[in-house]
Amino acid sequence: MRFVQSFLGGCVLAAYNRPVDLSNPVDCYASIENALQFTGKPTKGKVFSQRYKPYTLGDVIPITHDTALFRFLIEGDEEFNLKPCSTLQACYKYGVQPMDQCHRFYTPVTANHTKGYFDIIVKRKQGGLMTEHLFGMHVGDKLLFRSVVFKLQYRPNRWNHVGMIAGGTGFTPMLQIIRHSLLEPWENGVVDRTKLSFLFCNRTERHILLKGLFDDLAAKYPDRFKMHYTIDNAIDPNTWPHSVGFVTEEMIRTTMPAPEEEKKIILLCGPDQLLSHVAGTPMGTMNTMSGGLNIQPMAPDLNNLVALGGVLGKLGYSNDDVYRF
Repeated sequence: MRFVQSFLGGCVLAAYNRPVDLSNPVDCYASIENALQFTGKPTKGKVFSQRYKPYTLGDVIPITHDTALFRFLIEGDEEFNLKPCSTLQACYKYGVQPMDQCHRFYTPVTANHTKGYFDIIVKRKQGGLMTEHLFGMHVGDKLLFRSVVFKLQYRPNRWNHVGMIAGGTGFTPMLQIIRHSLLEPWENGVVDRTKLSFLFCNRTERHILLKGLFDDLAAKYPDRFKMHYTIDNAIDPNTWPHSVGFVTEEMIRTTMPAPEEEKKIILLCGPDQLLSHVAGTPMGTMNTMSGGLNIQPMAPDLNNLVALGGVLGKLGYSNDDVYRF
């Protein structure tokens, strides 16, 4: 039986030749909050740049039957460090022509100032060029990465209230912002008082990645961070205390900043169907962005060029109120 022990900032993550049991608090990173604590003195080394650089795959840890954590190694004493609302872009070449290459965005789940590695969580998409390549890689193989900064910039107290709606692995940019807002020691002693509300959408309770972490943060920062869940189907409706079903107008009203609130924004990330339902993003646009085609790096903010619709549009939100990763 294969046994792998990987360390996410002090949290031991055990994986066998089976998917991690997400209902088990040990397998489900119940103590992963340790990975988000900043200890020691940060260094100023810059690991990533806008130029692609190869990184070696150090481990692959199954999470569910179609989702895995991929750990890539950082050489030397350099520390992982990304600003909020920035991400990594992976690239691999599958042919000899200049256009024979695939690019995809992945926001790591690794805490800043971690030395030696960074982790991305990837859901396998049937026919997806990049996901098929990733799940076919072996330890020791290399993949190109570079850093990309989105148009949205998060700063302490820029907004009074930040709402977040994500599905599946779309939680990763939200985790990055939550981590920076609640745990990052901001420069010049600035204290971030931004309120954060997160609505996390999944198929069942067993598909909720890092639920233990989010619940712990909500309990530790009750005045600033509110966590909400909705799932397609509850395994046991009698024990599931949260919402069930697609995102509704009522869910938005009770979890997100209201349309009339000042200094607010709602962030979205997730499957095509979720963004289409919540924000009215045309499926044609979404397929362009999520299909693993080489057009993706040309327009990382393409989603935000279309008019707002869906549930948010019906409730009176404007395009300026919403940002789609």
